[in-house]
Order: sequence, then C-alpha cells, then structure tokens
Amino acid sequence: MTVRTSAPPGDTGTGTVAPRPRPAVPALLEGLLVLVAAVVTVLKNDAGVLENVTGTVAGNLGDPLYFAWQLAWVAHAVTTDPGSLWTTNAFSRAPDNLAYTDTILGYLPIDLATGAADGGQGAALAALNIAGFLAAVLALCGGYALARALGAGPAGSLVAAAGFGLAPWRIEQVIHLNVVSTGGIAFTLALLCYGHGWSLRYGWERDAMRPWAVAAGWAVACWQITLGFATGIVFGYVLAGVCLLWALGWLRARRPQLPRGLVVADAVGAGAFLAVTLLLIRPYLRVLAANPGARRSEAMLGLFSPPPSGLDLASATSWFWGDRQAADRAKLFWPPEMIISPGHVLAVLAVLGLVVSVWPLRRRLLLGLATAVATVLTLGTQAPGGGTWSYLLLYRYLPGWDALRTPGRLVLWVTLGLALLAAGFVGRLAELLLGRAADREVRPISGPRAVAGVLALAVPVLLVGADDWGGPLHWPVAQAPLAVRAVPAPLMFLPTDLVGDYHLMLWSTDGWPTLANGSSGFDPPWQAQLRKAVKTFPDAGSVAALRARGVRTVVLVRSRAAGSAWEGAADKPVTGLGIERLDLGDAVVYRLG
Repeated sequence: MTVRTSAPPGDTGTGTVAPRPRPAVPALLEGLLVLVAAVVTVLKNDAGVLENVTGTVAGNLGDPLYFAWQLAWVAHAVTTDPGSLWTTNAFSRAPDNLAYTDTILGYLPIDLATGAADGGQGAALAALNIAGFLAAVLALCGGYALARALGAGPAGSLVAAAGFGLAPWRIEQVIHLNVVSTGGIAFTLALLCYGHGWSLRYGWERDAMRPWAVAAGWAVACWQITLGFATGIVFGYVLAGVCLLWALGWLRARRPQLPRGLVVADAVGAGAFLAVTLLLIRPYLRVLAANPGARRSEAMLGLFSPPPSGLDLASATSWFWGDRQAADRAKLFWPPEMIISPGHVLAVLAVLGLVVSVWPLRRRLLLGLATAVATVLTLGTQAPGGGTWSYLLLYRYLPGWDALRTPGRLVLWVTLGLALLAAGFVGRLAELLLGRAADREVRPISGPRAVAGVLALAVPVLLVGADDWGGPLHWPVAQAPLAVRAVPAPLMFLPTDLVGDYHLMLWSTDGWPTLANGSSGFDPPWQAQLRKAVKTFPDAGSVAALRARGVRTVVLVRSRAAGSAWEGAADKPVTGLGIERLDLGDAVVYRLG
C-alpha cells in the first residue's frame, strides 16, 4: 500500500505524470447526470422493460415467473405473518421451502410499493419488472461510480459503466433477477475505496479518508447480500480479500493512526454484514439438515460449465451477433448459463489498457492477472485440466463454494476487471485529447479541439454499449383460468412439472392457498413422487396419493395439457372415485372431499 498525505502523480503509462484534478462538475450534479443517462440507456436498450409491467416477463416463461411469485410471497409474509417468511404456500407448506433456492429479499420495498403482497399476478409481475429495471440502472451507475472512485475520469468511467451494465451475458441472465442485481457490488467497492482514501490510480491518501462513505459501503453490502447467494458467496469472499489486503497494507505502512470514525465504521459495518449473512444462511442450513439430498453434486458442474467459446457468444437478440452466431449457440447444452460474453469491444479496450492507462503499471498488471484468474474460474470444469486446479479446488475446499453449480456466473468478475482496464485506457485517451491536469486544475480547452475530443471519446463508449444492443424478448403471461382464491385448498394444478409449476405458483398469488405444486432449485423426493403418482389422474391410485398429501381440490387446465400425460384427462370418467367434477371450460375442477 502506497501511503501519501497529498495527491500524488498518476502514472500515465508514458513516463509523464499528472496529479489528481479537481472535478470540473460538482459531484452531486455529475451523479444526477449519470443516473439520468442510465435510465435513458436502459429504456432505449430494452424497450419492453416498462411497457407492460403487469402482463409480461423478460427472457422466457420459466424462472422469471418463480421470482415474481417469490417477490409477492415475501411482501405477503412480511405484512401478514413475518414468522412464516421461509415457509411459503407452495410445496404443501413444507418447512423453509423458500430456502430451496436463492432469495431476493432486498427488493421488499418494491414489492410493497407495487402491492404485490395481495395484488395477485399483475402486481407480482410489476414488482419483478420494476426490480429488473432498477437492477439494470444500478449496474450502469455502479460501474461508473467504481471507476470514478478508483481514479478514472468521466470518459473512462462511462466506458466502465457501459461495459459493466450492458455486458452481453446480461441478456441471457435477465431471467435470473438475483444474478443481474450486481449494482450493489460495484457501489460497495466504490464506497469502501473512496471512504478509505484509496484509489487504483493514486494509492492511499491519508488525508482523504471518509468514515461516512465506509459506513455507506457496508450498508450497501448488507443490502446486496440480501439479493441472493448466487453472486453473494463470491462477493463475500471478495470483501474478505479486500479487508485482508487493506490490513496488510496498513501493517506495511507501519500502522499509521487512523481516524476513530473510520475504525468504528469498519468494525460495525463488517460485523453487520457478517450478522446479516449468518441470519440468511440459517434457513439453508435447516433445509440441508432435513434434506441431505439438497446438496449440490459435483457431477452437475459438467452440465453447467460453459465452454471457452461461450466467452465469445452473445444473445440471439443481439442486433449484430444474433444471426452470425446462431450455429455456435445451437451447440450449447444450456445457452442461458453458457453464453457469457463480457463484450468484444470491452475486451479489446481492456487489452489496450494493459499497455496504456491512467492506472500505474504494477496495479494494472495485477488487475489483468486477477481478471485472467476469474476467466479461468468462469469456465468451471471446462477450464484447462478439467478445472481440477481452479474451480474444483475452490468447490471442494472453500466453505459455501459447493453451492455454486453454475461457474459461468463468475463472468461478473471478469466483466468488472475488463471494465476497469478499459476505463484506464480511455481515461488516458481523454487526457491526450482534452489536455491533462496541471496543478490540480483541469486545463481549460475550447473550440474545435474540445468538440473533436468529446466526439472521439464518445466512440468507445458507444461501441461498448452497442456490442449486444437490443435487450431481451418480453413474453405475455397467461392468467389463471379461474379465481384461485375461491377454490377450496389445499389444491393442486395439473399438468405439473419442474418448469410449469413456476406459472402455477404465480397463479397462487391470488389468495395464497396452500399449493401442492412447487418447483425450485431443490426438488424434494416426495414432490417428484407426487408428480409421478398423479400422471394417471383421475384414477384410484392418483386420488389416493393426492388425499394422502392433504389435497382437497385438483384443477386441470385443458390449455396446458396438450402433449402431456394429462392431454385427455379432462374427459375421463370419475365414476366410483368418490370425487366431484365441475367443468368450467379451460379449467376442470375436481373436489376430492
């Protein structure tokens, strides 16, 4: 750690130096402009994001429906019976079933604002779409804030924002709100670096420490971890690594006196983050104790590890790469987890940033090394050596890592590294075009040179943003064929399957009846057995299995039964089964007693 008591010169990569300039625009105004730009960018890139928030979802009709249901359930539980939070109405109210997969509790304010608690399907979808919009905006703003806090100028920070917030892999991962909610990660790192007076460009400036920013950074970290462990586990390890490096740097600097407020902010903040994390882990540990089969198998890594070619592939909706890469995408086992391009233009700028940058040479080389390591980890078992000395090493021996069955999501950290390297290069380019700082003041420029310089700097920003421009597709979500709250519970919808149950769970937001359907990251054995038993419904065996599960009503949906085991079930006789059948058109209701 380099300790300085005043602004040091920055390494421009050419042997010349430039001290930290004073901002030409007040920080508050700059932040407001970035926020407005982020909102406009998201709305332009994803035209459908707020077009029909109560009737559509982005990406596909699978996982997004689960997250809409989850957002609504959290709001319902908090406003009616907080003690029931982890035991939802699905899975026949099996204990702690919310912890069968990742949770996004941090969006509770949005859930409440949209009326998702008891507003039915439309309100649940609104909460999901608005949260997705917010996640996209925060990712752009977070990328800018981090690069700015680390010492990049506005131009370099805009490239970091575009690279981090508009990375091509986000189009595929839009179905996973927990995965694309990464703005808090960048903001946490930005605030902690800014608060400790450390930047990638200038090192540690002892007279620039700000305890309030440190406290804010830890507060954001606490919020971020409530958005799930899919990104939160690695985020926690990164924070631990940052704290360790900070402590080692402080020791190397011969333990200089630190402001008391800073020490308190760090101690309380880190303690709060640890406490929140431990509280969130508890229900998952209870699920594992009750269901040993819920542990992720190492064999699953091979199914979800992206091939190296995945780093080059963008979404089918990409205006430029969509048709050009169709054949390569068709070869993938599961495209949503294997299309992991961080951006072609971003990668080129990052490579240039290793050669010419505002970041000091040693730091940018270390940043490049960290990015390379993250890239290898992202490939999982597709990495050299089958991942034995990379991902599998962490998976087998690092606590919590064995919960991560989808290595490709680590592309988040690859993207962050590339974005910062690219920011360093464009920041240096901005100094060459617009004039470097002198005596802590920005040298004024005007006339044609200023216009030409600004236009030239807009090129890399626009190219990074355009790499996968287009946004995801938005799909209409079918309404339930009857008033669910009027159906005697516990109930079960048919057909039932792993993906289709997400839609049925969403229908249950109408009144929150106890639902025998359920699907999540963990499929309990008894749930799979029930699905198998009801494939012959209506017959004596299936009715007995349903009654044993406590189900009072079965709703068979004709429009969903085509091509399934229940295709002709709605017209089968029920004589002698001791049940009542009520035909409502698309919905056929069976009362089991």
